[in-house]
Amino acid sequence: MNTQTGMARHPNRKVMRVICGMAILLAGGVMLAGYLLDDSGEVAGAAFLFLSALVFTGAFLWSPKSWWAIIPAGVFASLGLSAVLESVIPHRAYPALPNTLSWGVYIWVFFLGLAATFGALWLLRKSQPTGWAKYPAIGLLALAVLACILGSHFQEVWMVTMILVTGGTLVLALSTRQGLDGKQAPEVKS
Repeated sequence: MNTQTGMARHPNRKVMRVICGMAILLAGGVMLAGYLLDDSGEVAGAAFLFLSALVFTGAFLWSPKSWWAIIPAGVFASLGLSAVLESVIPHRAYPALPNTLSWGVYIWVFFLGLAATFGALWLLRKSQPTGWAKYPAIGLLALAVLACILGSHFQEVWMVTMILVTGGTLVLALSTRQGLDGKQAPEVKS
C-alpha cells in the first residue's frame, strides 16, 4: 500500500466519522427535544433544523476547504429561525386566495438568512473560490427587503419580484465578468 494513498484516505475517514457522529447526535437531540418540550412537533422540527445547521457548520469548521457546507448550514438555520418566530411570536395570518401559494409572515427572515449565508461565503473569497456569492446575496437581500415592506402583498407579486431580482442579478453578474476594455475576465480555477 502506498503511503501517500493511505494518508489521503485517512482525513476522509475522520471527516466521515465526525459527520456520522454528528448525525447520531442530531437524531438523539431531536428525539430528546421532542420528548421533553412538546407533543406538537414544533420544537422537534426547529431542533432538527438547528442541529442540521450545526452538522454542516461542523463539517466546514473541520475542513475549511468544505466551504460549500456553509450553504446548507445557512438554509437550515434560516428555516429554523423562521419556524421559531412563527411559533413564538403571535400574529395574524395573512389572508390568502384559494389555490394560491401562501407565504408566511416571516418569509423575509428566511430570505435575510439566505442573504447572510451567501454574504458569509463572499467574505471567504480571499481564501476560497467564492467571489460569485455576492450576486445571490444581493438578490436575496432585495427579496428580504421587499417581503418585509410588502408584507401580505408579497404573496401577490412574489413571482414577478423573483423574476426581476433574478434578472437583475444575472445582468450584474454578466456585466462584471467583462473588464472595462471589453475583454473577458480570467476564469477562476477551483
